[in-house]
Amino acid sequence: MRNLACTFKVNGIPKRICLKKIAKERKFRVTVEGIQIDYSLNDEDHIEPVSDSPLPDTALLPHIEWMIRHYFQNTKQLI
Repeated sequence: MRNLACTFKVNGIPKRICLKKIAKERKFRVTVEGIQIDYSLNDEDHIEPVSDSPLPDTALLPHIEWMIRHYFQNTKQLI
């Protein structure tokens, strides 16, 4: 699985998140409301943003981290 799309309700408003695993890297591209943000997993398995662009809603960050950890468990094996 390389692409994933989910809809979460934040403050009663549905937000659609598209998550894409970048091939041969420990990076993920997240698209929320037309804004693309790249995240990477470091050696300690912490999720960090690569770019400085902020999320449209900061309440989405725990949902994004959950999606990465739940659906992409073997990222070290993919490299």
